[in-house]
Amino acid sequence: MIRILLSLGVCARAQDLFLAISSVDVKADADSSDAIRSVDVKVEADSSDTALGYFLKGVKESSGTIEQMVQDHGMPDFTHYRLLPGVFPDGVKFHFDGLATVMKIEFSGGQMKYMIKAFRSNAYKEWDKCLFEGTGSAHMGTTPCLTNPGVNLLPIQGELWLTIDVKLWGRVDPQSLETLPNEAHVTSTVLNAHPACEPNGGKCFVQYPCSPKALPLTDQACFGLLLPRSGDLDVLEVSRVTLPANKIIQHSHSPCLTPNYLVSKLDAFVPRNPINENAGLLHLMHQGEDNMWMVTDRRTNASRVMKSNFSFVNNHFWNCFEDAAGSIVVDSVAATEDYLDNYFQRNLQKPTDWAKLFHPPVRCSIPPSGEFIACEPFFATQDKGPIFDYPTFNPLYKMDSSYRFFYAIAARSQQSKWFDQVVKVDVKSRSIVGTWSSPGTFMTEFDFVPHPSSSGATGAKSEEDDGLLVGILYNTTDESSSVATL
Repeated sequence: MIRILLSLGVCARAQDLFLAISSVDVKADADSSDAIRSVDVKVEADSSDTALGYFLKGVKESSGTIEQMVQDHGMPDFTHYRLLPGVFPDGVKFHFDGLATVMKIEFSGGQMKYMIKAFRSNAYKEWDKCLFEGTGSAHMGTTPCLTNPGVNLLPIQGELWLTIDVKLWGRVDPQSLETLPNEAHVTSTVLNAHPACEPNGGKCFVQYPCSPKALPLTDQACFGLLLPRSGDLDVLEVSRVTLPANKIIQHSHSPCLTPNYLVSKLDAFVPRNPINENAGLLHLMHQGEDNMWMVTDRRTNASRVMKSNFSFVNNHFWNCFEDAAGSIVVDSVAATEDYLDNYFQRNLQKPTDWAKLFHPPVRCSIPPSGEFIACEPFFATQDKGPIFDYPTFNPLYKMDSSYRFFYAIAARSQQSKWFDQVVKVDVKSRSIVGTWSSPGTFMTEFDFVPHPSSSGATGAKSEEDDGLLVGILYNTTDESSSVATL
């Protein structure tokens, strides 16, 4: 059943409320239902030369309160944060180089309060003077503008950090979204946009190249523990390995953890033919499809360099767990070396070539000893499951081998222009068990908010899918964005 509860029309350019790259600081205090609810935001007309209207568009800073038009006592009270590339200065033609912008959404007492505020980096404050080198953009100037943490949000010990796959993170006040002058300290040029964190506010780990002089070319790889200190973040080295050869800008977009292990796919950049139209880093390099991993035993901090039978770029791990035999089960959204190139403006104007962006998703099994990792397609055959990304699950089941469901945005067909459905996936049967879509509607990632009763007064967990999904929709028919709950 679909119920539209809230509607708002404004003149702000809010196309990029769609495609918030990550989220999440979620708190639930009441019951919810299985309805779909949305808050619509009308947007200005898209330029005729951009095929996907919500890319490469700015968001104006704003805040407000919206009253529910229909009372619904099943809606829980919670606060939800999203991070998106929301400011696009002149010359930025690569979507993920848009300047970091935070969106805060509060549901409480039948109201939705929202706030959108840009991160006050040098690039935001004085772009005309900036010396900027992004993933796919460059700008000549006299003022270094290197910090643009526009990928993920990390809540840690009451602080809210903005992350990216380099060490130049940022921090904002979780109440006001004001930019704070804090930094992450590590002897490396690289960190992870998605650190591997224990549930319920536990420890968070990062994987990074750890040359003694923080060089981008090194054969040293480390896991480290994030330690908040006086408003900043320190990284305490936990384990180190020597790789068979040097890697350039070795990175792991989303390492994962289990009670006994830390797992990282050791991706890196490789040189490419420089005769191309790209700017920024992607002019000279792109991600290499590799099969090298780092696995650390948390009980001893000893690490292994391992290789899988399949080479790919890990776009996202999500909920790793240990099976009855002691092996680590790792599911991955497997991307290709061409994935990042898709986000240049000229490529976003073309039909989406899904096979050029993604391999079919994989399930990999890491044994408790040895150096070989066996990977296989997640779905039994490619036609039994779609290409999907941005998986999410009930956080109360993190690292839990009994976990059964995850949710993701997916392409309904190879002809889909972008992700146009939400899927519910059974991890045990490795099959799609539910979908939602609407004509002319594209999806951003969703996040799972457990019902308050799911943890209970005794800490016992109830049904795993007892909760709701929160995300952003984009309606192509009237160019509007909507905050939606499923």
